[in-house]
Amino acid sequence: MTKPLVTLSIEEFGFALATLGAEDIAAGLLKPMYGELTEESWELVLRAASHSLLSKGLIVRMEETEIEFEPEFMKMLMHFAQSRSMIRAYSDSLGQEKVLTIHQGTGNNDTYLYHLAVDQRVHLFTWTEPKEWEEELFRFYSGQQEPFVEQPTQFTVTEAQWNMLTNEDKYTSLVNFMSDWELSYESRELLSRWHESFEKSRRQLDNLSIIRYTSNQTDLPLPEQALLMLHTEQGFWSIANGKSNSEHDALIEITQHSKPSFRHQLRTWIDRFASPVSHL
Repeated sequence: MTKPLVTLSIEEFGFALATLGAEDIAAGLLKPMYGELTEESWELVLRAASHSLLSKGLIVRMEETEIEFEPEFMKMLMHFAQSRSMIRAYSDSLGQEKVLTIHQGTGNNDTYLYHLAVDQRVHLFTWTEPKEWEEELFRFYSGQQEPFVEQPTQFTVTEAQWNMLTNEDKYTSLVNFMSDWELSYESRELLSRWHESFEKSRRQLDNLSIIRYTSNQTDLPLPEQALLMLHTEQGFWSIANGKSNSEHDALIEITQHSKPSFRHQLRTWIDRFASPVSHL
């Protein structure tokens, strides 16, 4: 059976959320786009959004004191507003800012809602299931460009070394760093290659994270797990927390991926969020 696909403008999405009582979420969407508007200006924006939703059939009845949404669309809105757990993918490396969130339901039926925002102006919604996510996330990050190597390679740096490499306020050349670091020849070569790509990309990193709210939490929580990614014409890299080599010195694993190794990493993250699924 074909799954419903809902396409909304940011104004339509904000209006629908505000109508359900999720004004804070709606304001968080609309204010970065419009800034501070007068009450009359907001009324004009939202009135236009309501008529657009009516013309799409997503509002089935609209009166002065009551608005009735199409039932399936209403389920999506409620799922989005009530979900306390999501996997979130962010990319700004291929000419568009894209945010993909997959929201778990609050019940015990493992229902998931797919939400893709493109430049925050276009929002797509549909229902989804874990077996679909590997391909979705792979295409989300790689796009039409797939700069993967034949064999994956990996090196590690300490958390302190990583902080030095990424410190924007205190730039130091990589040569000066590596002169004090105990790294193998292979790791130095990989680090040099990665660092060159990192600087050419203007230090722009995509990310994949798992976010869960506690029962009484209202602010957006910090991700419980995060994976950073660097997409360049020279290669596709990921940066992840590795095992600590001591109680005080965590390791950061930097991997240049082949296509199979990146797919494997995505499957691992999917299984951390949802019940493990078959990836046949």
